[in-house]
Amino acid sequence: MTAFDDQVAQLPAGATVPSEQPASDVLLAAVDSVADGIADLSPADGGRDTTLPGGFVELADLPGPAADDDLHEPGHAPGLPASLARRSTIEKLLAESAQANQDGQHNTGAAQAEQVLADPFITPGQEARARQLLSGHRLRLGEFEASVRHGLLALEYLTASGDLLGQSMMHCTLALAFHETALEEPALGHVLGALEAARVCGSRTAEFWALSRSSMVHQALGDAERSVELGRQALALADTLDDPQAEFAARNNLGDSYLEIARAQRVKGEDAQVALRDGIAIIRAAVALSVEQRHAFDETIARTNLVGFLMERGEYAEARRQAGRSKTIAITNGYRNLAVNNDAQLAEVAQAEGRVDLACAMMNAQLTDPSVAEDAALNVKLHRSLYEMHRDAGRFEEALHHHEQLHVLILGLTRQTAGLQSRMLINSLEIEQARHEAQRSQLEADMQRIRAEELDQQAHTDPLTRLPNRRALDRQLPEMMRTARERSEPLCAVMVDMDHFKRVNDEHGHAAGDRVLTTMAEILGEATRESDLAVRVGGEEFLLVLGNTTLDQAVQICERLLGEVRTHPWGVVTAGLHCTASVGVALLKQGESVSRWLGRADAALYEAKAAGRNRVELAGSRA
Repeated sequence: MTAFDDQVAQLPAGATVPSEQPASDVLLAAVDSVADGIADLSPADGGRDTTLPGGFVELADLPGPAADDDLHEPGHAPGLPASLARRSTIEKLLAESAQANQDGQHNTGAAQAEQVLADPFITPGQEARARQLLSGHRLRLGEFEASVRHGLLALEYLTASGDLLGQSMMHCTLALAFHETALEEPALGHVLGALEAARVCGSRTAEFWALSRSSMVHQALGDAERSVELGRQALALADTLDDPQAEFAARNNLGDSYLEIARAQRVKGEDAQVALRDGIAIIRAAVALSVEQRHAFDETIARTNLVGFLMERGEYAEARRQAGRSKTIAITNGYRNLAVNNDAQLAEVAQAEGRVDLACAMMNAQLTDPSVAEDAALNVKLHRSLYEMHRDAGRFEEALHHHEQLHVLILGLTRQTAGLQSRMLINSLEIEQARHEAQRSQLEADMQRIRAEELDQQAHTDPLTRLPNRRALDRQLPEMMRTARERSEPLCAVMVDMDHFKRVNDEHGHAAGDRVLTTMAEILGEATRESDLAVRVGGEEFLLVLGNTTLDQAVQICERLLGEVRTHPWGVVTAGLHCTASVGVALLKQGESVSRWLGRADAALYEAKAAGRNRVELAGSRA
């Protein structure tokens, strides 16, 4: 059975929720569901027993999400910018919405989350947290379409930010929302996502709830064996968590899975004794845990589940006693709608015992109860039972009345469910399409950026040697000079020219000359550091700008460079080839212009040429 607050439509069998969230995992939770046709627990009915340890068990599929440390702003103080003040207010609203979730005040919590979303100062992280909370509130209010819409948008951010625990939580909420409308395939996708994220982030508590949701969905898909297998995995994990609520939920859910198996076997005419034996043992353990923990809400749910097993086993007297006990607890603690469900069970017991008139009277009384009117599933169940009993008793007029009511209810539910399913799927597709459009736009923007970078690179790169060209020099050299002056660091310009390069072209061909230039570019690249710049100025002439380098250091670098050129195996380029180079070096002077500085380096290069080539000359060294 399932009990909700705020008049939320019932969840299918198999879901439970802890009364408290383990602080270590900030995990998801959901209300327990043990049988079909169970009504909701509304705030008007009291909604919770504050005298019990742990309080009311709520559908906390979305507890207060883990805080984003980087988004928590300090309190507003005089002089604090308006944006920071607003974000501080947003944080307060988010905390209040999370607390409303714990208190079962989902209308209030939803309004607070909506207020956050409308704030222009909201950050992306705060928006995701607001949607995360809103998805949970809308789920508990039975607004599954809105729950899915906000949940999918929150999941986008959680995925992009790498919040695996948040992803697992959000997947579980979405799984329940889809499960509510019998969209089990999307639900299955989300429970698998929840399980994967929980295992990757290492949260055993999140893994437990993901396994529990997975068991629920597989049961709805008709895969009873897989449902039980997952339920047993969840139970084994729960027993390692030191979490009483998880221990209860695991047993209650697994027991419910066995009950469904037993019912299906009975319908097929198969022997259900093994499933009933194993299931009733597990559900009795759930009852014992709830009694030990003095948790009235859990005890009411577990005993209601136990009644289902006793009915299947034909133990009607015990079933009546357990239903009566559960109803007493429900009434004592103000769980009005849980008591209504126990009334339905007591009527079923009377029907099973053959006391048709009593059963009919009890069910008719329930149909006049205003709290039952809003529970369509329970109405269907009551009208179906009344139709069958009146038909079997030969009271055909009464049977026809209930059959007509049953037809109207089922048709209305079918239309409502089909419409809701369509809107939810369309909503999911629209969000997915928007995501793909955003990705495509981003991809196009990235491609344009990359193309622009490639064009810029081509414009500033020498096509033959792949070294920076004069345009690159004009862009980078002023910045290097500014940095050197600010840091009081020496900066040297080195003009390099291949000796007798025209002879290389004349004797070996221009193709060989091109290979000489590319080889020289490689040698220069190996000789420079990240703080240096190597440029092809034009023809066979190159420029090195050596950052944070004194004249003496520059001379040593250049001597090594010329040695590399002399000893390079140029014969590999073309047979009989031998190359050397000449170098002129100039140290940047205080306040010197680029043209004068490079002019002095070029003049030193010509001096090296005039002095016999294959040598290093310093600018002004012969002044």
